[in-house]
Amino acid sequence: MSDDLRGRATRSIGWVVLERWSVRLISLLVLVILSRVLTPADFGLLALATSVTAVLQVVSDSGFSRALVQRKSLDDRDASTAFWTSLVIALVLAVALAASAPLIASLLSAPTLAPILQVLSLALPISALSQVPAALLERNLDFKPLSIRQFVGALCGALVSIPLALVGWGVWALVAQTLVAALAAVIALWASTEWRPSFQYSWTSLRALWKVGGAILGVDLMDAIQANIDKIVIGALFTPTELGYYFLAQRLGTILIELVTSVIARVSLTTFSRVQDDPVRLNRIFRQLTFAASAVSVGIFGLVAVLAAQIVPALFGPGWGDAVPILWILAPGWALGAVMYFDRNALLATGKAASALWLAVLQNVVSVLLVFAFAPFGVLGVAFSRLARFVTWPVRLVVLRRAVGIHIGKYLLQIGRCALAAVLPLGAILALQFTPWAVASNAFWTFAVPVGVAGLTLYSALLWVLAGVENRNLMRSAAGSVTARLRRRG
Repeated sequence: MSDDLRGRATRSIGWVVLERWSVRLISLLVLVILSRVLTPADFGLLALATSVTAVLQVVSDSGFSRALVQRKSLDDRDASTAFWTSLVIALVLAVALAASAPLIASLLSAPTLAPILQVLSLALPISALSQVPAALLERNLDFKPLSIRQFVGALCGALVSIPLALVGWGVWALVAQTLVAALAAVIALWASTEWRPSFQYSWTSLRALWKVGGAILGVDLMDAIQANIDKIVIGALFTPTELGYYFLAQRLGTILIELVTSVIARVSLTTFSRVQDDPVRLNRIFRQLTFAASAVSVGIFGLVAVLAAQIVPALFGPGWGDAVPILWILAPGWALGAVMYFDRNALLATGKAASALWLAVLQNVVSVLLVFAFAPFGVLGVAFSRLARFVTWPVRLVVLRRAVGIHIGKYLLQIGRCALAAVLPLGAILALQFTPWAVASNAFWTFAVPVGVAGLTLYSALLWVLAGVENRNLMRSAAGSVTARLRRRG
C-alpha cells in the first residue's frame, strides 16, 4: 500500500474497531440482560419478523451503496439519485409489508407476527435515510461518523428496550429496540455529516449505478435470503420457543464474528478497490487478511464451541440450555464464514461483480436447498444445514483463482496454520469436559475461565511457531501499532 492509503486504512480500522467493539459489546450486554427477562418465544417472534425485514432492506438499497463506494469518479448527482431511489423503494416496500403482514403471518402459522411486522415496516424507510450518506463516508475511509452512528443507535436501543422488558412488554421491548436504534443511528449520522441530497435526479446516473448495483443487489439478495431462510423455516415448522433457542445461539455467533473479523472486512472493499490494478499487492493484502481472520476466528470460535456448556448458562441463564447443542453445530461454520468474509469484496473491488453474483447464486441455492432437506430432522438438522453449506467452498476457491488470481495453495496454507495450532489446546479442553471439574459448582468461573485462558495462551504460542516469517512480521506490526496507540493515549 502507499503511505497515504496505509495511513488512511489504519485510521479507518481504528474507528471501525471502536465502533465494532463498543456496539457489539453493548449488543452482547443487552442480549444477556434481556435473555434473563424475556422468554425464548419472544426472541423467536422477533427473529422471524426481522428475517423478513432484512430481505426487504437489501431490496431497498438495490446495491447502490456499494456501487457508490466502488466507483472511481462520483458527483453529487449520482449520490442524490441513489438516495431518492432507495428512499422511494423503501417507502413502497414498507406499505406493501404492512398490508401483507396478516397474510405472511398466516403462511408462517404465527398469527401474533402480523402486528410486529406492521410496526417493523417503519424500519425500512428509516434505514434508507442512512444508506447513501454512510456509503459516501465509507468511500472516503471516514469511519468516525459511522462509528458514532452505530454507537448511538445501539446505546439508545438498549436504554429503551431494557426498561420496557423489565415492566413486562415482552416481544415489544425487542421491537422498540430495533426501531429506536435505527432512528437514533440515522439522526446521529445526519448530524455528523455535511452531505445533503439535492433535488437532482439523473436517469443517466441511475443506469450507471444500476450497471454495478444490479449485480451487487443480486449478490446481497441471495445472501439475505440464505442468511434468513433458516429462521423462516424454523418459525414456520416449529414453535417460536425453538426458534428462540436457535436465534440466541446464532446471535451470539453473529456478535462474535462482527467483533473479531468484520472490522477488517469492512475496510477491505475500499482497500481492495484502491489496489485493484496491482494484482501482486492485492494478493498479498488478501493473504494477510485471510491469516488475520483465520487466526482470530479459529481461536475464538473453537473456544466458544468447547466451552459452550459453561458459557451459555452463565451468560443467559439455565433456561437456555437447549441452545448449547445448536451452538456446537454452528461454531465451525462461523469460523469458516469469518475466513471467507473477504472473498466477495475481492471480487467486487476488481470489477468481477458478475462472478460474485454467480458464486452467490450457487452457494445460496445450495444453502436454501440444504435447509429444506435437513428441516425434517428438527432444529438441530437446520443448524447442521448451515454447516453443510460450505460444501461449495472448493468452487469459491476456483472462482477466486480465475477471477482475481488468488493462489489457492497459499490461501489454504494460511488457514491450515491456524487450524493446526488449535488442535492441541481445543482437544485438551474437550477432554477436560469429561471430568468432574467441568460440572462443578460455578463451572464458568472455576473451569471455563482458567481453562479458556490457558488454551488461548497455548494456541497463541503454537500459532507464532507455525505462522511463518511473513505472518510473524504482520503480528509484530499489529502488536507494535496497538502498543504505540496505547502509549500515545497514555
